[in-house]
Amino acid sequence: VQSDVERRQSAWRSFWVVDDPVLRDAGLRAERDIARVRLILVTLLVLIPINALIEAPGRLENWIGFAITTASVIVGAAVVLLTRGEYVPRWVGFVASVLDVTWVSIALLLYAVAGRPEIAVNSRVVFEVYFLCIAITCVRYDRRITLVTGLLAATQYGIIIWVARTLAGGRWDPSEYGAFSAPDQAARLALLLIATAVSLLVVKRIQQLRVLSVRDRLTGLVIRGYFDERLGEEYKRARREGQPLAVAMIDLDYFKSFNDRFGHAVGDLVLAAVARAVRQLVRAEDVVGRYGGEELIVMLPGLDKQRALERMEQIRRAVSRVRVEQDTTPLPVAGAAAAGTTAPVLTASIGIASWPEDGCETVEALVYRADARLLTAKSTGRNRVIADLLPTSGPGPVTGLAS
Repeated sequence: VQSDVERRQSAWRSFWVVDDPVLRDAGLRAERDIARVRLILVTLLVLIPINALIEAPGRLENWIGFAITTASVIVGAAVVLLTRGEYVPRWVGFVASVLDVTWVSIALLLYAVAGRPEIAVNSRVVFEVYFLCIAITCVRYDRRITLVTGLLAATQYGIIIWVARTLAGGRWDPSEYGAFSAPDQAARLALLLIATAVSLLVVKRIQQLRVLSVRDRLTGLVIRGYFDERLGEEYKRARREGQPLAVAMIDLDYFKSFNDRFGHAVGDLVLAAVARAVRQLVRAEDVVGRYGGEELIVMLPGLDKQRALERMEQIRRAVSRVRVEQDTTPLPVAGAAAAGTTAPVLTASIGIASWPEDGCETVEALVYRADARLLTAKSTGRNRVIADLLPTSGPGPVTGLAS
């Protein structure tokens, strides 16, 4: 039994580990949209200090605002260029969020050290940008980024309050931006922390909805639509970079007869156990999907046909080791297996296709070739892997179940 300390440590570790590729992929895709929106917004923000400079070119704060927004446009353009490729570096979300908050803090800090501390702590425009920086982290699907961004904003603003108060001396001009108020500044810090907490709740809910929308609830594997989308992207990248790409179709032998004999509840347990076994034998960059019924599909980027065949042989053997105990409640079906028994051995037939070895010119042709070899595996005895004309045979078809 875990102690309270161990449970807290486990919860904290799980918070900092985003191991679901679905969420990572969604966050990296969102980074492109965030980069474009950021560039548009900071470009529009430049118009504010430009207009202020036209009206009052002699005011220092107007030049500070112009310098900060111009630099933000340059940085925003650089991030857009960085995210234009098909693959976005995973560190971009963290770095971009930190930069967003830090630019706001630099602007306020410059006001303080330039002799306008009242603007630094009582700004009616710049401070609110903190909330935009925190809110935009929600669409990155990463609670770690949201937490770091919110805490960083509160910490940096606390430093700005101290600097502004320390450097103020007799230079504080309350006529336009108001006097220094400790309760008001404490309220601002509290609002930043509240915004962070609310954003964390939003991210948690967004993550749950994202997972529910692309994962099969029974097996935990991705659904066909999401798999097809990822496979299309990987196929384009493989052709562009000259890297191999393998696809494997997996079908459980005699599964319909298995369901008829042992019941769909047991069949669901077996299918979920098979999915877990497959996930344990693939890499982080591989994608496993439920293609329909008892048929699974695996995308293996960077693997040629021989290495894919070796991996699928491991999976075929793992499937035959799956065991599920039946429920103790007897099934009210004539001819059903007795309760408390173990379901018989299941086997899998697997077909593999690969690019460029199979010469498929479209991603659809690649999947079709893998499916055709799966059908060949099933028609030539089942429980085998076929990656070419000659099958790799297993111990033979399972007995006791009708086809």
